[in-house]
Amino acid sequence: MRIRPVTALIALSPLAPALPALACIERTPTPHAWLGPHDFSSAPAERELWKKGDPGEPLVLTLRVLDTCGEPVPGARVHILHADQDGEHRPGRYRALLDADARGTVDLITVYPGYAGDLARHVHFIVSHPGYRELITRLYFKNDPAAQGGDADALAMVVEEVRRGDETRWVGGYEFVLEKAP
Repeated sequence: MRIRPVTALIALSPLAPALPALACIERTPTPHAWLGPHDFSSAPAERELWKKGDPGEPLVLTLRVLDTCGEPVPGARVHILHADQDGEHRPGRYRALLDADARGTVDLITVYPGYAGDLARHVHFIVSHPGYRELITRLYFKNDPAAQGGDADALAMVVEEVRRGDETRWVGGYEFVLEKAP
């Protein structure tokens, strides 16, 4: 005996025409933030920006790009740039240009950034896709005491410190929500 999925049974039901279509549950677009005086031109398509033996603690991020209905935006381009563990922006380091997969996901490993000047720890992003407004923003770390108020409250991602033996890494994620282009 073959069991049919519930959706197939509903579609075969005489009540099927009366069922409402799944509605969009509107999400608020991710806020824009000042990019800063940074050059994104030397951003490789590299998902491993921190490698074993590099200074600093690794930061593992899973990012998703969604539309305002919560649907994935596959193929979205995500530019990433941030300071090193000492808060220094070094040409060619800790920057990447990655494409979201079919689920709108981008995974990468980088270094947990240090304080850049008088700013809280943060990571810069430019997220783009044809048909959507380009998003220029930065994310802060919710556990950082310097990330309080203004942009830092609206753009904070939760990261968790994970220890295995003598190795420490930070793990976190964020969902970017893009608006359709006018």
